[in-house]
Amino acid sequence: MKTIVLKVAILLAPFGLAAVAMGAHLEALRDGVFNQEIESKFQTFVLPDTDVVIGGDSRGERQVVPSIIESRTGRKTSNIATAAGDLITLYNSLKRHGALQTDRALIVSTSIFQVNDGAITPGYISTACALNMTWPERINVYRSALPSLWRFLVKTQAGEERPIPMSGTRLQENGFFGVEGTLPLPVTILISPQNTRHPWYQNLSLHGARWRVFEEALGRFGKSTLRIYLYLPPVSPAWRAYTAGTFIDKAEREFGTMLQAATRSHSNIRILDFYSEPDPRLGNDMYQDIQHVNRAGAAQFTEILIERIGNDLRAGRIQ
Repeated sequence: MKTIVLKVAILLAPFGLAAVAMGAHLEALRDGVFNQEIESKFQTFVLPDTDVVIGGDSRGERQVVPSIIESRTGRKTSNIATAAGDLITLYNSLKRHGALQTDRALIVSTSIFQVNDGAITPGYISTACALNMTWPERINVYRSALPSLWRFLVKTQAGEERPIPMSGTRLQENGFFGVEGTLPLPVTILISPQNTRHPWYQNLSLHGARWRVFEEALGRFGKSTLRIYLYLPPVSPAWRAYTAGTFIDKAEREFGTMLQAATRSHSNIRILDFYSEPDPRLGNDMYQDIQHVNRAGAAQFTEILIERIGNDLRAGRIQ
């Protein structure tokens, strides 16, 4: 029996050593960015005289217009938000570039998929987020999609990708990416009592690994000298009506409550909840899809945002 155990141990030893080596390598990469676009946007648009930086996900990239903030406040503004961008990736990028201990204002869009452990459709969970999970957390999050975990590991072992040059309208508009079009109606996304086809809300779990990583990133931002405006974006009236009384609406409001509680002790972070406090000026004609405004909606939303924090930006402090 002892001989069999010894043979099995010898056989498995290389795999164990490889796992230890991989674990050590991944640990060393916890501060990595792994997002070509945010690195390119930072290097292109965030200059020494940049006063206001817009970060976050696509609802920051498509909804907040730098030129309007500049014209209304006199503050030079850049947009480095990216599709499916999350808080830990933004933090790591700012840390890499030594931008955490500055007096800039940071306007950040945040969406519920960033903290939902069930939102693992490709593209909705960042490498930086997965790297900041423990192994048990990774396995639990990817338990229904272990091949995706394997692809993440292989990609991460290959190292970070180089930034790509900015071009086109994003270059002309300091990183903003306006989208034309209007919301197709009626809304037809299937919603059952507990689940939906919408990738943001699948298998909702808001208090697991991704929330822990998100909350830790909030705490790190809270130790910076940045003035941070973290906002929950508005949704179209059609989507609001369609999801009224469902688990989706309940989860969105719970997420807002979680953010308020998590930032209460950080005087440099202010929460703006445009989901729970909709503005009637953003009608369905201002949306390109159920959750993203079009170019006209972006201009209107930026004006609404300035109404809320414009005086702060002009004064250079959270008032």
